[in-house]
Amino acid sequence: MHSFFNPKSIAVIGATPKTFKGGYAILKNLITTFNGRIYPINPQHTHIEGIPCFPTITDIPDAVDLAIIFIAASLVPEALEQCEAKGVQGVMIESGGFAEADEKGKSLQNAIKSFVQRTGIRVWGPNCMGLSDGIRGYIFSFTDPKLLPYCLVPGPVSLIVQSGMISAGFIIDILSNGVTGFSKVCSIGNKVDINESDVLSYLLEDQDTCCVGLYLESFVNGRRFVDICRNSNKPVVVLKGGRSRKGAEAAVSHTASLAGNYQVAAGALAQAGVYEARDFKQLVDFCRTLALYPPRPNNSKGRIAVVTFSGASGIVSADMMEEQGLTLAELSEATKTRLKGIFPSWMPVANPVDIWPAIEQHSGTDLDIYSLALEACLEDPEVDAVLLHTFSGYTKVKLDLQEYSRLSRSTGKPVLVWLLGNREKAFLAQKAARDCGVLVFPELSRAVECLSILFQRPGIMPKSEHRQPEFPDGPQDIPAEALDILEKGIGPLDEQASKSILKSFGIPTVEETLITDPHECKDNATHMGFPLVMKGVQPGIVHKTELGLIELNIDRPDAAMQSFERIMLKMNGRGSILMQKQLKGDVELILGAIRDPQFGPCVMIGIGGTLAGLIDDTVFTIAPFNKEEAVNAIGRLRTQEIINGFRGTKPVDRNVIASFMVTLGRMMIDYPRIREIDINPVIVSGNSAVAVDATIVLSDCQVQ
Repeated sequence: MHSFFNPKSIAVIGATPKTFKGGYAILKNLITTFNGRIYPINPQHTHIEGIPCFPTITDIPDAVDLAIIFIAASLVPEALEQCEAKGVQGVMIESGGFAEADEKGKSLQNAIKSFVQRTGIRVWGPNCMGLSDGIRGYIFSFTDPKLLPYCLVPGPVSLIVQSGMISAGFIIDILSNGVTGFSKVCSIGNKVDINESDVLSYLLEDQDTCCVGLYLESFVNGRRFVDICRNSNKPVVVLKGGRSRKGAEAAVSHTASLAGNYQVAAGALAQAGVYEARDFKQLVDFCRTLALYPPRPNNSKGRIAVVTFSGASGIVSADMMEEQGLTLAELSEATKTRLKGIFPSWMPVANPVDIWPAIEQHSGTDLDIYSLALEACLEDPEVDAVLLHTFSGYTKVKLDLQEYSRLSRSTGKPVLVWLLGNREKAFLAQKAARDCGVLVFPELSRAVECLSILFQRPGIMPKSEHRQPEFPDGPQDIPAEALDILEKGIGPLDEQASKSILKSFGIPTVEETLITDPHECKDNATHMGFPLVMKGVQPGIVHKTELGLIELNIDRPDAAMQSFERIMLKMNGRGSILMQKQLKGDVELILGAIRDPQFGPCVMIGIGGTLAGLIDDTVFTIAPFNKEEAVNAIGRLRTQEIINGFRGTKPVDRNVIASFMVTLGRMMIDYPRIREIDINPVIVSGNSAVAVDATIVLSDCQVQ
């Protein structure tokens, strides 16, 4: 990666004197910002912008560290061969027209991939905007030379962006509005070789980067990405494109149909301690917040003091904070006494701290009421952070950003500022805040969101080297009959076979018996006890409810015989009937597992039973994982009221369900032929849980 971030010489293949071309923009940006050797490559010119131009890269007499290519896609393979002949170790292809375009483009991109595999030369792109370095001031990109070089400023945030143009227009917007500076901005495009994990690994070791934000539409190797994030000491924020779920067309089980690409990615990111953003500016706001204030210690409770000029804005802040899981701090008596010293005698001290009456009372004096109130709140042991509301361009308000920064640093507590007022003065204040390390926001809701992100702790899971496995190494011993099914079965197994395998792994299953003759119904029903459930079992049938193959509340032997006959008629006399004890529990859950193409084996938990397709509340965890991680995943379900006991029901024993999840993960790791597992429902009553219905889907080959 050194040749991309720290080159001493750069060749521009496709450089041109035509000012409206991307090849000119790349060259001009290098001339303006890069202090190393620059070599334009174009056989039609001897000089460009006063710099000697060479016909090919092999004609350059000196060594070349990095080649930036901006030529027609069809010419790129030949240019790559010339780079190999020259001994270039890093190539950045900013041209488009590859896999994103058409079949011909896909073929050209495959040729690049083959070149990388054959030569070991690293390739960045294609179809990207390259790299901008705010610390060194480098711009290796075809972004407008009249804009970015003149607003690029250093900062603690680095970005990795899969899209090209968004990394140009968006960055210029952020920089020109004084929101934050950047360490590195990396547009990686189609990721034929260099991918998000490669760049992330580099940036997490970069001393100029305090937080990394990524916009990604896909993961080249999801498991590697998760491992990198899990072991990082720096916060990582991801904006995932393509969150909407279209459904899995080839899904067999409920689990697979509930997965979608985003649900699995979201679970994996949370498991790795990654923060998620929902839009581009929120991504940057989260990053600049986490870069300035690392996540709060585990004992921080999110108790916020609000220092405001308005009772109304204080009330709205309190509403927003509650929605974000924050609380208004209970000010200590010592703090109240300090504030009384600057408040009018008639004014009670409370949080939110409305200081406008104090400002009016001391108008015309040198007292900085904002700084005095802020200092009192920050020094209160009952306060974890302060949200400050203030003006720009108002004569009665002293906006001392340097003092706010000093107070925040001296107490180690975050100060976030909601700023409004005169447009020009607010813009100047925003830039001043950026330079002195104060977080200013033009929207109150965003300020509260960023406060909240400081007190979220998705990264509480242990790092990889400290994670303790739940099982000893090697596959678990299971009965020969179950092993035979796992080794020889293909496609969806029937319910009885699926549950027999689960039971062999220690997952409790409902009491049941297989009936093939209606005359067997009476004795078995009487022995099992009522009420009963009758289910039709036939090879290839998974979703029995939709086909009318399940009948509940059977309370008599003759009703069992009648049910047998009705279900067999629907199956045209083929198949058999499962007679089960009908269970009643407090909660119905769905558990399952799939093999995701980006993240590999993943285990899911969600609300189950007939509501599984209606309540979109599922959480995925990539395997293998331990019980602590499983309990953490259960805690990410939105419907915690159901889990914790609702309207008289018993709370779910999370450790029992966590054990089920760990077992499913182990099954997926040890038996690669398992493609999907679906257990729906798992009926839970207090500290007991039973798998009532299940499907295991086996592939016809080993899948890693």
